[in-house]
Amino acid sequence: MSWPVFLRDMLETGNLQSNVAVCTLWTEKEKVRIPSEKFAVKGNLYSGNGMGYLLRNLLANPRIRYLILCGNDRAGSGDDLMKLFRYGVDDNGNIHDSKVQLDPALKKETMDMLIRNVELIDMRGKEEKIEKRIDSFEKKPPHSNPIIIEEPREKTSGIEVGGVSGFRIEGSGIPETWLKAVDMVMKFGEEKKSEHGLMQKELLNVMAVIEADGGGIPAWMPFGGKDLEKYFETFFGTGFEKGLSYTYGKRLFQYIIPGSGQKWEEEARTTFDQIGNALRHLKEAPYTRRAAAFTWSVHEDSMSEHPPCLTQITWNIKYGKLYETAVFRSHDIFGGWPLNAFALRELQKRMASSLGTGLGALAIISNSAHIYENNFAEASGVIKKQYAGKSSPFGGDMLGYFSIAVDKGEIVAQHHLPDGRKTHLVFRGKDAVGMYRKIIHENLVSRMDHAAYLGKELGRAEDVLKTGRKYEQE
Repeated sequence: MSWPVFLRDMLETGNLQSNVAVCTLWTEKEKVRIPSEKFAVKGNLYSGNGMGYLLRNLLANPRIRYLILCGNDRAGSGDDLMKLFRYGVDDNGNIHDSKVQLDPALKKETMDMLIRNVELIDMRGKEEKIEKRIDSFEKKPPHSNPIIIEEPREKTSGIEVGGVSGFRIEGSGIPETWLKAVDMVMKFGEEKKSEHGLMQKELLNVMAVIEADGGGIPAWMPFGGKDLEKYFETFFGTGFEKGLSYTYGKRLFQYIIPGSGQKWEEEARTTFDQIGNALRHLKEAPYTRRAAAFTWSVHEDSMSEHPPCLTQITWNIKYGKLYETAVFRSHDIFGGWPLNAFALRELQKRMASSLGTGLGALAIISNSAHIYENNFAEASGVIKKQYAGKSSPFGGDMLGYFSIAVDKGEIVAQHHLPDGRKTHLVFRGKDAVGMYRKIIHENLVSRMDHAAYLGKELGRAEDVLKTGRKYEQE
């Protein structure tokens, strides 16, 4: 079997006789420049979820005796890898003081053997010294025979719905809304290839609407408070992040406007604060539709191997509240969505505070909402433990509600606004089916539970007409 065994298309191979593998974390592997004859393989590790593939490739090539850790540790995956090599794993595959849990095929005794025979060298922030460090390594023989552990394949029982585009979900906060998004993708997503060498499940155009904060970060989510703080540093920070082609902080607060002519690149570039500009528009004209920010740089990203996933944010003030809408061209629902959502909500809070407005809903539109195969098992586990088998509480409809009565041989459905005021819309008839079809046609119901309740009550009212009993709305 040729090596690397897993994710070959995502890795850069060099001298397969070398004892050295290089993990560049979030830094683009091409930007860590090492002569190809000095390493066997070089690749990224964006999160702990990819650690299983890294370990499988190391086991499959026992000639690897040194693993160099370098690059930008944007998501803390480098820290998790260091903890693995320092503490090992317990019998359940858990790494001490980490959210990462290895899949059951990577057994404790196998990991202990690998850790004994492969030396992890932390060169984060010292990338320019890697080549010299490699030259100091002692040449070593393979530590064992190759061990091939097949990649985990979660058997998923998806529901094929064909080419459906457009799904709306909402929840009381980010964690609840995320669970719904994960459940939707795992149930209805099309299983297909991705450009990252992994299979994926994908839905098109999922809009998640978050009305409230719904508390903090539950323990069952795949990250904690420290991880979120680290992500905030990148999302809101404008400092230079070595090895990254972009950060959202730079694109939002210091968008680079390319210059022209014969100037040096740095002299030719100026920056533009898109968030400050959006706030200016909103302060000058609260009714504006021009408060927008974009992260997509046409001249840089159209041909880039690492373009931004978040492409656009817009803000609107309605009824004294600031509403925020974010658009993602590509969205990793399991690994990226929750961190993105917390950061976007924090940005919305800061802007609302600056404007002196209330906080409206956050809408996140994911053009490609997907979950990668290396997260199938964990995603299925979270849904099974935290979501499946539960029932949704009845909630108020933002478009209002209906009071239903039986009067003079007819069913009467009066529409009310959420605050109780009657509107001019009154529906009369004797046929429950015909009435709810008219109500639905008038775009007066936005929630499925409200539609189900309305159908039930109209059916009860119709039954009263037939039997002559007294009707009371439940």
